[in-house]
Amino acid sequence: MRWLYGIWITLIALCLSPIAVLTWVGWFADKHGCTVTENATFPCIVDGYDWGPSLAGWSLSGWMLIVTLPLAALLAGGLLLTVIIHFIMLRRRAAKR
Repeated sequence: MRWLYGIWITLIALCLSPIAVLTWVGWFADKHGCTVTENATFPCIVDGYDWGPSLAGWSLSGWMLIVTLPLAALLAGGLLLTVIIHFIMLRRRAAKR
């Protein structure tokens, strides 16, 4: 049953990963004095490499939250249901002893 918890938690983490990407993009842009918007690409030269196009592309991952955030909520409900069922099974097993 523990492997099932791992699957639920992994899927929820994948659904929430756009939040981590957006957080990193914002931190990176602030740290290096870059401007990041969804509608334009601005140069962001760090150590001789232009991160502007990459940051602009990654900033669009926020739009995936429209799909992944409700999916994460459904998966969290599934995890809660699994925990409840597991708890009931353990209580019944303990009552038989």
